[in-house]
Amino acid sequence: MLEPTETTPPWLPHLKLLIRAFVLSLLMLIVLRVWSRYVPEISSPMIQQGASALLLFLAMLSGFVGLACFFVGVIRWAGMDAKLPQLAANGVTSQETNRLLRMVNERILLSDAAKGIAYRERDRDALREAIREDIAKGELNAAMAMVKQMSHLHGYHEEADELREQIQLARAKDMDLKVMEATDQLNALLEKQEWEKATAETVKLKRRFPDSPRMRNLRNYVAEARKKYKHSLERRFFEAAQRDDVDLAIDLLHELDKYLTEAEAEPFRETARGVIGKKRDNLGVQFKLAIQDKDWTVAVRVGEQVISEFPNTKMADEVRGMIDVLRQRATDERIARN
Repeated sequence: MLEPTETTPPWLPHLKLLIRAFVLSLLMLIVLRVWSRYVPEISSPMIQQGASALLLFLAMLSGFVGLACFFVGVIRWAGMDAKLPQLAANGVTSQETNRLLRMVNERILLSDAAKGIAYRERDRDALREAIREDIAKGELNAAMAMVKQMSHLHGYHEEADELREQIQLARAKDMDLKVMEATDQLNALLEKQEWEKATAETVKLKRRFPDSPRMRNLRNYVAEARKKYKHSLERRFFEAAQRDDVDLAIDLLHELDKYLTEAEAEPFRETARGVIGKKRDNLGVQFKLAIQDKDWTVAVRVGEQVISEFPNTKMADEVRGMIDVLRQRATDERIARN
């Protein structure tokens, strides 16, 4: 049970003030009595009456003020008496209030270590959720920093190891995706047979992904793609020659010439001669037919092809002697049509 404490009545100071006011009034009355007895001998009647009235007024004012203060104190005490039973019923005393205030102060002054213990579980859940969000967003460095905080500051070593493994897996997956995107660009260069650009791209990729296993044999990958394309040209050339597809065979021969060394070109010489001879003969036939048909435009086109593809042949010399006349006739023919 709570013990009540003694409370000083609020009217007591007012009572003391009242007593002082009455004492002051009494002193003023004594002064007034002495004044009225001795002062008439040395003062005029008007001064005596004014002084007496002033002293009487001050005495009455002091008494009135003291009495008013006394009544104010009594009223306050009556209000306090009405509230005391309610406060006592609620168990609220000054001692209890002081005790509650001390408890609040102790809570506020908890040390950081105590707060860490009190909220440890909640902090771990919040930290775990933040790590998983960073992993999902791909912010792996930030997630790894929080994992270190979880391990070193909070002591959750086993859970930190599990999260660290998840981050490493996410990092490996992210690197694989980037490597795949980069190799797709490399494959696009290989499909266009841009071998020099592809080789330069391999150097950039190795510098960008030094730890990726796919970067180890990247140069060999480009070399193999070039070799495979060369073999494809060789096969298609022989197939076109066997079908007497002279135009395609000639185009493939020009393309194949970029990849073959002297030694590698030796097996193709005989077939190439046959294809070239057929091509030259075909052009000669086409040139003669165009002249016979007086199709001067076709004759000029075929003649220029002979000069371009077979510049050192006898047929090319014959065409050079006729080409200017053929060009003039082709021009006249176009003018006549218009």
